[in-house]
Amino acid sequence: MELLESYLALITDQAIVHHTSYYVDNKTIKSIYSSKGTAVTFDKQTCGIRLTLELACGENKDQATVSKAAVNFIELQGLEEFISTEIEKSIAFTRDAEPVIPGEYTVLLSPEATGVFTHESFGHKSESDFMVGDETMRAEWALGKTIGPELLTIIDDGGEAGSGYTPYDDEGTKAKKTYIISNGILTGRLHSAATSAALAEPLTGNARAMNFEFEPIVRMTMTYIDKGHRPLQDIIAETEKGIYVDTIKHGSGMSTFTMAPARAYKIEKGRITTPVKISVITGNVFETLAEIDAVSSEFELLSFVGGGCGKMEQWPLPVGFGGPYTRVKKLKVQ
Repeated sequence: MELLESYLALITDQAIVHHTSYYVDNKTIKSIYSSKGTAVTFDKQTCGIRLTLELACGENKDQATVSKAAVNFIELQGLEEFISTEIEKSIAFTRDAEPVIPGEYTVLLSPEATGVFTHESFGHKSESDFMVGDETMRAEWALGKTIGPELLTIIDDGGEAGSGYTPYDDEGTKAKKTYIISNGILTGRLHSAATSAALAEPLTGNARAMNFEFEPIVRMTMTYIDKGHRPLQDIIAETEKGIYVDTIKHGSGMSTFTMAPARAYKIEKGRITTPVKISVITGNVFETLAEIDAVSSEFELLSFVGGGCGKMEQWPLPVGFGGPYTRVKKLKVQ
């Protein structure tokens, strides 16, 4: 409580008309046993803080969220500069942002936006239970097919620390680093024991359930685009006109995906400039993956503070996401 109260002292601007905050700390010890001889126990620790701000700058009103997830409590200390900067950015955005002119733009995604894009545009399509019994989808997503540029690699890894940490799935299968796309080529899918047998493909450790009341189904863990080799500033400098998406409210999708940005900015003549309000960014999965033309060497993996991924009746399942700064040559922006 002392830590959270110290951060609440940073909420002083009159543009903040209401705020809520919470601290979350989860320690889980999970044991998995089966009639096939599985006997596994592991522990998982996550924590985080989240501030939700209601903002009003004259007639302009908005809601902003500042959050930080961690594995260890010490990682949540000393965040005064980070929180103050995020609050200042959100107030300036509320005050100054103008509606975007709808159209097709080059879009640069932050690690947060990259993570949501990866999860929604491709991650769900990699969950192989969607393909069992669907020959059309299996043909469309045939392993060995080129579906992106060589610079694109997408990974799911339950061994990564964070909210998606799943060293053993709920069938007792050990986590592995699954290369779903490797250098632009579709090389893997996410599996449970049942889908692995049905499609004659290797187990990946992705059978997950909300708790013992639910049957394990194929779910993501920590899903991300791998880092590239180019500095972010070089990518921005060569972008004549576009949109930079800094933070995300939410996303959804399968064959067609959507993302709702929280903060976004114009890119003009190689510089990030004025803030713009965007309702939604949308695209076709195959077309969008093919349009990726730059990924940065800067890279970040993130976790949710509360919330998570939903599938069927199982929500919210903790997952991780992230990646580099990612440029897509063409996306529909409204």
